[in-house]
Formats: sequence, structure tokens, C-alpha cells
Amino acid sequence: METQQTKMKCYYLGKTYPLDVKIDPSTRKVIIEFDGKKFLCTSPQEGEIDLSIALQSFYIKTSRKLIEERLKLYQSQFKVKYKSYSIENDSSKWGSCSSKRHLTFNWKLIMFPIEAIDYVVIHELCHLIHLNHDRSFWRLVGKVCPNYKEAMAILGTEKTRDM
Repeated sequence: METQQTKMKCYYLGKTYPLDVKIDPSTRKVIIEFDGKKFLCTSPQEGEIDLSIALQSFYIKTSRKLIEERLKLYQSQFKVKYKSYSIENDSSKWGSCSSKRHLTFNWKLIMFPIEAIDYVVIHELCHLIHLNHDRSFWRLVGKVCPNYKEAMAILGTEKTRDM
């Protein structure tokens, strides 16, 4: 089971990392792992490998875990609690908050720096109090996340980033 280096780079928490491929016939499907320095793709076969599904699966799984951690971190600053949350693939927005207090987050957030992810989490938590974008909403966002304009700029200029 030889590991092959590829020219492919993957985004994760605002940085790019190399992706290596390992062929392991005992594996039943393509699996992506991250060791802190690089991504490793384990595949049951050689040749053309469709990494997009495996990479998206990895990103969704890690997004779910990270968003949950960030929600727990910031929830204490709000008197209102969210009911539930989900990770979704909405190409038009980074997050949303329903009137039923359900929060949704785009799985592609995991490719951005933690400050940008925190901004989206805080933004959606603020919608639990203000279901619009009026001045009171933005004051609350700024109180909890003073650098929110920088985070908005990061998300605004890089949203179309490819995997």
C-alpha cells in the first residue's frame, strides 16, 4: 500500500493542504482523512478516483462537529436558545435561522478561517433575537463579534471557491 502524492490541494479552516492517495483493496469506499498536515485519500482501486463525493462527505462530517462546538461556545452569550441545526448544501447563503429556531449552515464554511465560521454562527444566533437585519441586529452582531466586517469580506470574496 504505497502512498502517492498528488498535485491537488484542499482547503480546510482557511489554509490549503496537500492530498495524498493510498490504494487499499480491503477498503470498500473512498475515504478522506486529515492528519493536521495533509489530507489522505484511501481508495479501494487505482486509476481515476472521484474525490468530490468523498471530500464533500469529509467536509460535511467535520463541519457538523465544528459548528456544534462553536454553537456551544457562543450560545452562552444569548438568552434565547436554538432548537436544532443542520449542515446543508445551499449555494446561495452561508447560514439561516428559521422562525422555529432551526439554524442551517453551509458545509463549505469548513474551508474558511475559524473567524469567518464564528461570524456566521454568531450571525445566525443573533437572528434568534432579531429575525431581520435592522440596526439592533447589527449592533448585537458587533457586540459579540467585533471583527464581523472582516469576516464578511472573507466570505464575500471567496464564496465561489472550488473544492
